[in-house]
Amino acid sequence: MTRLNFISRGWHAFMVVSIFALFSCGSSPESQPKAVEENIVIDDSEAVYVPVASPKKKSFFASIKKQDMEAIEIGSPQSLRQAYNNLHKSVEEGYSDSERTILNIISVMMDVAWPSEKGNMVSPRIINTDQYSGIVDSVRNGIYDLSADSSDFLLSLLPSLVILSSSNMSEYYGKAEESLSKALEFRPDSVIANYVMGVLYLRTGRAEEALKHLNTANGKYSAGTKEILLAIADACFETDNLELALTVGEQLLARNPQDTMILDLCARSAYALGDLDKTESYIVRILLLEPDNADYVLFRARILMQKQDFIRASSLLDVCARKNQTTREYYILRARLQCDWNKNYTSAAETASKALELYPDDLDIMLLAAEMASLTGKSVNGMSAMEIARKALEKDPSNSKANEICISEMYRNGEYQQAYALSSRMVKEQNVQKSVLYTHIDVCLALRRTTEAGNIAGRLYKENPGDEEAQMAYIKVLAASGQGGTANQLIAKLLPDANAKMKSFLYYERSFLQGTEDQILSDLRSSLTANPRNKDSLYRLYQIYYNKKDWRRAQYYLKQVVALDPANSIYVRQNSELDKLLKR
Repeated sequence: MTRLNFISRGWHAFMVVSIFALFSCGSSPESQPKAVEENIVIDDSEAVYVPVASPKKKSFFASIKKQDMEAIEIGSPQSLRQAYNNLHKSVEEGYSDSERTILNIISVMMDVAWPSEKGNMVSPRIINTDQYSGIVDSVRNGIYDLSADSSDFLLSLLPSLVILSSSNMSEYYGKAEESLSKALEFRPDSVIANYVMGVLYLRTGRAEEALKHLNTANGKYSAGTKEILLAIADACFETDNLELALTVGEQLLARNPQDTMILDLCARSAYALGDLDKTESYIVRILLLEPDNADYVLFRARILMQKQDFIRASSLLDVCARKNQTTREYYILRARLQCDWNKNYTSAAETASKALELYPDDLDIMLLAAEMASLTGKSVNGMSAMEIARKALEKDPSNSKANEICISEMYRNGEYQQAYALSSRMVKEQNVQKSVLYTHIDVCLALRRTTEAGNIAGRLYKENPGDEEAQMAYIKVLAASGQGGTANQLIAKLLPDANAKMKSFLYYERSFLQGTEDQILSDLRSSLTANPRNKDSLYRLYQIYYNKKDWRRAQYYLKQVVALDPANSIYVRQNSELDKLLKR
């Protein structure tokens, strides 16, 4: 084909199409061409296809101004209020169907996402139901609407709003995430879509991802919205950014001083930071608003026990018992109070036994029962401490507390090699608890592994020389490794300012460094003066008098040891031996 022929045919086609269009304009509807495409004959051998565009589908909200639709898609409290004010009419009959629906959409967004900002918005009734208004009804009734086709921003967003109003929506989280992702493709800067996605990620344990969306939501369109800031504080708490969680919570509390959700967040954050006084102040404020809330009564009791205010803690537990509010937390605290304050290990074990009957698969209750069984040497619900601890380990194989109880039982029974094998594995774990390290030091000393014990104790003391546990471990290692002079110097330095428990320990350890029996006995008596329940000092006095064949004095001290540690079979056997010796 020559260039001239091509141009000629192109012009010919243009003229034929133009003439066809002119004739079509004046024809009746019946004579209009029905096909989307028409074949226009140019000559006997060629045809030109002229595509005619399909008519564009008209949006249901075409009559709503673009700026109002954009404000609704942004979805911040401020932009929704602006759109509402623009669309609201004083006469109910003056609304079109699309206006009725869009005002109901604004209303459900404010109700569900921003209840603190709702104000006095009133939405007109729906006369003719459409797809959007149907989804709005589903959200209000707590139903996830699966019929939406996600063909626009609102159809993608609206069904997922229901997860804000109902916590029992986990089966729809996958679908919600898919729909919200689609909504954010339509409008990446949408405040409401980013907020709902952030909440969804928080619910599914993805706090880091939640923070990204929540920070976007808290941007230029909606800085300082209560619901967003509360979610940000929760996400900070979940990501261990506790200081920021508390800071955000306190900022919110200044504006909402009686909001129990914010008070709860502040209390949890302060508690995680170890600030018991601040925690208690928030819990007291909650109880002033909700005096019969057993969860917070027990929370306060836990705080008081940690502050060693056992009398007030006991009173709060009595209140719960009188009101029959005996939850799992109640049993844990009651057993702990009986053990730590009343020193009534038998009652503590009975409480733990009752708790284990009611909550047989609860890990915390298992650990409580194992601990009480270990302290009393008696079975709880027919199981020994070791059996309960191993049952707990079936549920959580890496549970540090359960492993510590196993090590303690092995150590008590003289199974030092087994205890060492388990504790050696534990000390190699990341973020190991200090209690595990101190237990391992004792096991090492029992096996005369003084170098290994010294390395750990020395490091702990160097890291925190003012910590009592670190001081005690370091002194034990110094004494066991023949460094009596250094141990004596440290004991002399610590004694003047030591509390009763620490003073008792220091005198006991110094007794090993003394040269005469009189000095040894003097230090052991001073140890018991400071703390009459020091089992180590009592047992050492038993050994001294046993070696002197003073059976009566030996049993006097050993009986006190047995009373303090009735589970120890060695002490029980030794006491039986003394009974026989005294009968001769």
